[in-house]
Amino acid sequence: MLQRDYFLRMAEMLASVLAKVLFNKQNNNYEEAEKEIETAAKTIVGLDLNIINILSTDDIIKLMKTTGLYAGRCLISAELLKEYADVHELNGKTSGSIKLKSLSLYIEALLSKELPEPEKYFSKINDLIKGIPGDEVSDELSLKLIDYYEFSGQFSKAEDLIFELIEKNSSEIIDRSVSFYKKLQHRTDDELLKGNLSREEVNDALEEILNIKDK
Repeated sequence: MLQRDYFLRMAEMLASVLAKVLFNKQNNNYEEAEKEIETAAKTIVGLDLNIINILSTDDIIKLMKTTGLYAGRCLISAELLKEYADVHELNGKTSGSIKLKSLSLYIEALLSKELPEPEKYFSKINDLIKGIPGDEVSDELSLKLIDYYEFSGQFSKAEDLIFELIEKNSSEIIDRSVSFYKKLQHRTDDELLKGNLSREEVNDALEEILNIKDK
């Protein structure tokens, strides 16, 4: 209940901030838009965006874990960082590292399974993923993306990442992928088809990975 109440209050504050940011963006006041986001980050979640490029993603996540409101803080931070990256690009600045941190925090928030209506954020996350070159995504983040794709029902995208990591000889991926496909076997045919996989494809992939594991 505390997490939900906190999230709803913070979401209201965020909506007000984003309305101001949008106004400034529409009027090409990018510096002012950045200041709005920076102030909101400090006020709402205690995140200083002026040092965001210094902190690693792990460091930021550790900061989020300093209270019991972890999922809500991760989500609000992700939303602010995504907007910050967008304004940076409009202002002719680089934003790649900010996008990666935003994506990581979105994934952390959703995989906590504590957010109300998590499906509201799937399109934002998918857009972020499209805007980040694949070679900038670490194996660690790729593993979390697989979990996200499973959670959001995008099974074929999870499969694509699994086989990319297998080709890279990721040490963790084999056992993780076996677990993934075994869970998919318990899904209905309709669920699998919505995720762009057939039951035959699931069974064939599992067999292929088990063969790789036995070598």
